[in-house]
Amino acid sequence: MTPRRLLLAALLATALPRVGRAQETLPPEIVLGFNPAENAQTLQRSADELARDLSERIHVPVRATVTLDYTTLVESMRSGHVHFAWLTPSPLVLAERLFGVRVLLTQVRRGQPTYFSALVVREDSRFRTVDDLQGGSIAWIDPTSTSGYVIPRYLLLRRGFNPSTFFTRQVFAGQHDAAVIAVQRGQVDAAAVWADPPGEGTGAWTRYLAHRAGPRLRPLMYSPPVPSDAIATTETFAREHPLLVRSVTSSLVAIGQSEEGRAILRRLNSTDGFVPSDIRQYDLVRQAFRATRDEQTRARTGRFDDPRSMQIFAALLLGAALLGAGVLSRRPRAQRWAAFGLFAVALGWAALAARIPMADFLKGWGDIGQFIRGMFPPDRRVIAEVMEATVLTVRLALVGTVVGIPLALLLGLLSAENVTPSGLVRRAARFACNLNRSIDLLIIGLILVSAYGPGAFPGVGALAIHTVGSLGKQFYETLETMDPGPVEAMRSLGATRLQVLRWGIWPQFTPHFVSQALFRFELNVRGAVVLGLVGAQGIGFLLQTYMRGAEYGKVTVVIAAVVTLVMALDAVSSRLRRTTA
Repeated sequence: MTPRRLLLAALLATALPRVGRAQETLPPEIVLGFNPAENAQTLQRSADELARDLSERIHVPVRATVTLDYTTLVESMRSGHVHFAWLTPSPLVLAERLFGVRVLLTQVRRGQPTYFSALVVREDSRFRTVDDLQGGSIAWIDPTSTSGYVIPRYLLLRRGFNPSTFFTRQVFAGQHDAAVIAVQRGQVDAAAVWADPPGEGTGAWTRYLAHRAGPRLRPLMYSPPVPSDAIATTETFAREHPLLVRSVTSSLVAIGQSEEGRAILRRLNSTDGFVPSDIRQYDLVRQAFRATRDEQTRARTGRFDDPRSMQIFAALLLGAALLGAGVLSRRPRAQRWAAFGLFAVALGWAALAARIPMADFLKGWGDIGQFIRGMFPPDRRVIAEVMEATVLTVRLALVGTVVGIPLALLLGLLSAENVTPSGLVRRAARFACNLNRSIDLLIIGLILVSAYGPGAFPGVGALAIHTVGSLGKQFYETLETMDPGPVEAMRSLGATRLQVLRWGIWPQFTPHFVSQALFRFELNVRGAVVLGLVGAQGIGFLLQTYMRGAEYGKVTVVIAAVVTLVMALDAVSSRLRRTTA
């Protein structure tokens, strides 16, 4: 251990009650993980303030990281890339199920370490009791939301109502503000959101609708007190660094007791401070989490909920297969009409799933107009911030694209029938392309987060991996459409396979290679949302941050930056295609 580390360990040991004098091997830095309720950029700045204050108190470097979803935060804890996490109760229980978690502190808001959940409806609605909601529609927040899903769903189950059949329509709004706005607009009958103590009559519906014209909302049902957010670490980290964990815990409590520290915490999450946690106080959430998971499991009976739709889908697939097999190949006219008819039936059947009545469709245009009006005038104060994020996004997308291109080219060559004679090799290469393309960017990003923690690398890796499959398919399809004349001429003259590839195929393929690679780079830039979700500070992170905070004037600046960037890339791509043609 270096002299500096020995000094830090000694400081830790003297700063804590005597629980042992064994020296600890300190990590290079402590990472605090957060998930924003609204504006991630604002949270990041406040989290950085907290990290600096904590670092000065424990004499160890502290860094704050913000993820845009709890799955990323929990997986980052499990992989050891986040040491202490600020978790709402449901993600805390989820983390307990996945790995050992030690709850250290519970946050205090408005003098209480608890908050509430509520079901809210419009004031002018006919709903007076929870029973009246039967057959109606509801907006949940997301499956990991304590107040917006787990607790209210559990309370309905305890009343004898199965939410899956009690409501005719259930949607996930994603955010509490979106849920209450959906109720106000009449898009759903009710929403599950966070609430202040019942006697105050306030909560998400009063906060997010305070400056919006339109009907007000009222609570229909309140939950019992729900324990507030927790500061937690993994059992593994707590066992390996007991003195450090106690130092962080006591320092966070001390921060909440100082005037400057309380100001930081209020900016961070409207928090007054922390109190020691009693692990049993989260039993209500554990029961609710288990009950909602069991209810969902029971709902999966192994039978189709809509067997008629499955029968129609099977019939359409059979019809397409028969046409593809050429059952009407001798009657071209009948084959064309059968194909058009099959497509019309499929389209009509698919349109039924949208369930958009004409009245709602027309009303929706008014809501879109209201949203667009909120985007103007653009907020010019964020131009510099957006430009920096745009440049960072280009850098990350460029690395992801360039890393993926060589592997994509290799797969393309191995998959092309006119390049690779072995059918087994071609099938294996095409299977690799299809498997790669079938996995969504976000899923790849989350897998990489579990291994490497949040940051730019999982985003770049996701783009590179997805580039391999998508670009590989484009490459081999293009190679197979090449003019076979030059290739056959070279083979007749005794050219080797490598010579045929270099002089017969590559000159024809080069313009397509450049065009497809540049187009993939364009797609990777537009796919920057995934970079934001896994913690990379790119344009996607800013876009989602502003959308979550309903800062639509800032959203306009981001959209303008993305449009300008894509147009510039298209101009460069066109120029390069003309040069290589």
